[in-house]
Amino acid sequence: MTAIAHSTLIQRAAMASIATAAILLVAKVAAWLVSDSTSVLSSLLDSMMDIAASVVNFFAVRYALMPADDDHPFGHSKAEGLAALVQSAFILGSAAALLIHVMDRLVHPQALTAVPESIAVMLFSTLMTSGLVMYQRWVVKQTGSLAVKADSAHYYGDIMTSLAVVVALVAAWFGQFWLDPVVALLIAAVLLHSVYEIIREALTVLMDQAMPDEDIELLDKAIHSVAGIKGYHDLRTRQSGAVQFIQMHLDLDGELPLKVAHDLGEKVEAAILRQFPRAEILVHHDPV
Repeated sequence: MTAIAHSTLIQRAAMASIATAAILLVAKVAAWLVSDSTSVLSSLLDSMMDIAASVVNFFAVRYALMPADDDHPFGHSKAEGLAALVQSAFILGSAAALLIHVMDRLVHPQALTAVPESIAVMLFSTLMTSGLVMYQRWVVKQTGSLAVKADSAHYYGDIMTSLAVVVALVAAWFGQFWLDPVVALLIAAVLLHSVYEIIREALTVLMDQAMPDEDIELLDKAIHSVAGIKGYHDLRTRQSGAVQFIQMHLDLDGELPLKVAHDLGEKVEAAILRQFPRAEILVHHDPV
């Protein structure tokens, strides 16, 4: 995939997130105004945070995809990690506001109105979000974007949230109003968990954490697939957005001509790029 196609797919996924969240926000505002449901309100607040997070994500992705320049020789991919931290702050604020409302409704439960209409809105929300998640997961497979992957995981949580709200509304339809604030409380817990996951993902990028073990195994196989390589040492890796930075010392026969040694290094780089197409690779040749 070309760099332009890679960039286009990621930006389209970010725009799809904004559009979906905006449509669902309007629908949920209407459902909450007519039903006064706490669980619908919790889903509404979640959609508000989705829009804020998706807008931040969109601009962060655009910046992260900018090529390296004199001031940023390693590129701008860490912008994804910073955007994730901003997203987590938005979601944390949403969860706090929701918890305050839930406490009041648990103490003073209220009957709900327009329940069938609210159920229809939440089912519509589930279908739209499911379509978005399927598209995002396809984009992740094509590009490996961490920003889109994190956004997809968050929207997958929204699907579970919407289904839980439907359960609460059906219970309210049969006079069991206590379940409405309880479901909202569970949704608040889900939001707090998403904050933890997003922060963990952001710190992985910002703190230059090494590539995961399964990727290191693929890297090891790629290096040893080249005939003439006796081994390697001082391997250093880090993941920054969709880009992997890989440095290593290759162990080569000390009697090899310089051109042959150089060609072996080129073959190792090519083998690695087949597994990690966007990797930035630095190889040092050591005679043994």
